[in-house]
Amino acid sequence: MDRKGVFFILVLVFAAVYYLGRLGIFYVASTETDGFEVEVSGLERAVVEFSFLLIGVVGLALLPGLYLKKTWGFWGTIALSIYTIVFDVWAWIAIQPSAAAGIIPAVILIGYLLLVRNEFIKKP
Repeated sequence: MDRKGVFFILVLVFAAVYYLGRLGIFYVASTETDGFEVEVSGLERAVVEFSFLLIGVVGLALLPGLYLKKTWGFWGTIALSIYTIVFDVWAWIAIQPSAAAGIIPAVILIGYLLLVRNEFIKKP
């Protein structure tokens, strides 16, 4: 395997760990009542829990598409990363500043995918 292939596998492992981390945070948020830095409403808690679950499950479901270099894996991961950024900006402003850290992996994934987009989007 060449260097480019190894880097691709490392990005996939990074994404898998990131999505599993989101599921872990979902578990903690859904089982603890005092996990936030500020007091949140029931609706805010539900949005946070749903978003962590969505990002984790959908992200893991998209990984095979990325590995197989399918167009749906590419666009699905881009869309999920955009959702993640929007969610984390909202959580950063509305709930707690530490949510801003979640933006970084999503930006890394978008940046990488845009750099290698020709491998996913085949021209006729």
